Amino acid sequence: MMITVKLGVSRVSVALHDASGRIRSLLVRKTPRKALSPAEWKNHLALPPVFWEKDCPVGIVSVVPAFTAGLEKALSGPEKRRIVLLDRSSWGLKILYTPPSSLGLDRLAASRGAMERFPDLEGRTYVVADFGTHTVLTVVDGRSVLGGSIALGIGPQLETISQRLVLGKVPLTFPKKPLGETTLESLTSGVILGTVRGVEGLVGEMEESLGKRMMLVLTGGFARYVRPLIQRECYVDRHLIHRGTWRVAQEAGQKDKGRV
Repeated sequence: MMITVKLGVSRVSVALHDASGRIRSLLVRKTPRKALSPAEWKNHLALPPVFWEKDCPVGIVSVVPAFTAGLEKALSGPEKRRIVLLDRSSWGLKILYTPPSSLGLDRLAASRGAMERFPDLEGRTYVVADFGTHTVLTVVDGRSVLGGSIALGIGPQLETISQRLVLGKVPLTFPKKPLGETTLESLTSGVILGTVRGVEGLVGEMEESLGKRMMLVLTGGFARYVRPLIQRECYVDRHLIHRGTWRVAQEAGQKDKGRV
């Protein structure tokens, strides 16, 4: 078995994989507001016993470097389990982003996870749309990451608007029509449907710019939720970051690149 961890700006998710890479269990916690000690991380994550098996290596993808050391030590534990920390050279992808160091590891993990989950994407041009805290598009051409776009995600948009309009917490309601006849319908149309149509429009313009058709791949917490609104062929897997991390951490472990 292997554990993969995604430490993001708002959420930290921990997945337990079996030998084939299938996710057996997934836990999500809020990212703390400050760096934690190893003991504080362990309490914060509150992982069940199955996650603490002695010989279970851990692959970590972090976009919050200041928090990584404490998390690494917490997951290593007294058993000194092998920790595989992945950097931008780990993914087998050429980064054409400028500068390469500014491309988030989560985007690389999702791009590699798409090829792991959908093998027919190998050698093709595709765009990963990550519907999470941010709505992030990442375009991959063959094995080269070209770039993409970043926008505020559906959840933070709803939260910001509800606070400004003093509406209280706005429930996440599926938009039934584009023409909202109530405030709630208007919000879900504007935020949720507007986000989806914006993604589709951007993908279309990117295709025109590149002069080639791209396969759309949806991932992230809202992926399955927005899938019925997408008006083009696409693949869907909420956990591409974990799938990509599992594959690359496994390869790194086989090459003895893990760090204890």
